[in-house]
Amino acid sequence: MSFDKVHQEKQQLLCKAVDQICQDFTLTSEKLHELTHFFVESMEKGLGQTKEDAEYRGLPMIPTFVTGKPNGTESGMLLAADLGGTNFRVCSVDLKGNHEFALQQMKSKIPEELLEDESVTSDELFGYLARRTLAFVNKYHPEYLQNGERLRLGFTFSYPVEQTSLSSGTLIRWTKGFKIKDTLGKDVVQLYQKHLEAQGMSMIRVVALANDTVGTFLSHCYCSENNGSLTSGEIVEPVMGCIFGTGTNGAYMEEIENIQKLPEEQRAQLLQAGKTHMCINTEWGSFDNDLKHLPTTRYDIDIDQKFSSNPGFHLFEKRVSGMFLGEILRNVLVDLYERGAVFTQYTSEDKLPHRLRTPFELSSEVLSHIEIDDSSQLRETELSILQSMRLPTTYEERIEIQKLVRAISRRSAYLAAVPIAAILMKTGALNKRYHGEVEIGCDGSVVEYYPGFRSMIRHALSLSPIGPEGERKTHLCIAKDGSGVGAALCALVA
Repeated sequence: MSFDKVHQEKQQLLCKAVDQICQDFTLTSEKLHELTHFFVESMEKGLGQTKEDAEYRGLPMIPTFVTGKPNGTESGMLLAADLGGTNFRVCSVDLKGNHEFALQQMKSKIPEELLEDESVTSDELFGYLARRTLAFVNKYHPEYLQNGERLRLGFTFSYPVEQTSLSSGTLIRWTKGFKIKDTLGKDVVQLYQKHLEAQGMSMIRVVALANDTVGTFLSHCYCSENNGSLTSGEIVEPVMGCIFGTGTNGAYMEEIENIQKLPEEQRAQLLQAGKTHMCINTEWGSFDNDLKHLPTTRYDIDIDQKFSSNPGFHLFEKRVSGMFLGEILRNVLVDLYERGAVFTQYTSEDKLPHRLRTPFELSSEVLSHIEIDDSSQLRETELSILQSMRLPTTYEERIEIQKLVRAISRRSAYLAAVPIAAILMKTGALNKRYHGEVEIGCDGSVVEYYPGFRSMIRHALSLSPIGPEGERKTHLCIAKDGSGVGAALCALVA
């Protein structure tokens, strides 16, 4: 058999395999309808689910006790603190009252001994946080130390907590490296407050325990200049905050009467106080963990079971978020190699470049370059893959890789549209006012920087149950710095 004939057959094998894989990643309008209706059903079930049901694997739908949202006219000075995986950030937000704010911040790397040493105590960690808070106040706002004027602080604490009010929450477990055992079961707001006072900052009151998704929503509510009326007279309402980045999640305002998981007495007290809505942290990364409706390929199963730290959970997130898009492509490429369809210059799998064999080595940033490459012979793709994976490719291989990238990103964006459409349906936001329009505050590297991601979400929304008319009335807006500005705004509405 001639070389040309062999090459042609290999190319046909690759093209046929890739076309089938791309088909497996395709979501139809019918599937979007099915998923959206099931999401609404899951929301309703989650709102009534009590923590006693240990078998429940659906949407958590966590009450945040945030019962108001800003409109951009608020003013004043607020503080925010954000404990992340490697850094602790303190910032002040000076709200100007005209949808604008001024931000000062100080970021500190968490000392390794607080992360790695199991003998570390809560007092050591929260003492450190209080000292860094004092350093920030000394640098940027010493006048508050001198005059003792009260400052409200929102605390973004991105670890699993059992939240019982806006200003209290007990730690369920640590993630991201912390191993401090004596913090488990303790109220993290009380711990932080105690050490702030020990450092002479009793004028600072930690009044809100914040979630970054809720922060994204509140930040967008404040900053949106359309939060009111447009020049045409149409009303635009911010409906939800979304994160599509390394992970994905969303929050929205739900009627308190519908939050059956709250004790009846608590609901009655809130309603009596004139509170009608509460912000719900959906934790939608856990949508359909039982895989009743989510589209599932062999690659999704492998990534979940072989390469993730929490198999069986966050299955929606593993199809949508930036952390997993590159890993999906890597798994597909290894599979195509095993079928003899690509990279045939390598005689065995252990001869493949190390980075191609290493889980999570291929980033979504590489996919973003490939997504829009229109250079001659796809040279940009060739360079991106060579630099990131040390992997040489042929022009024919690059054509098929670009097809795969576009199929993976399109599935991600189409799935991302599902919770947006579902929340718009659940709240009836599109029908509350004649000619009313809605805004979705979005944060995260994928929605902000991945080429065409928002356009693909919009296309999926038009195919979803809200239809083309609902899509036209929905505005996807980038909301910045939910963990800072948003946390401060949580303190404002406390």
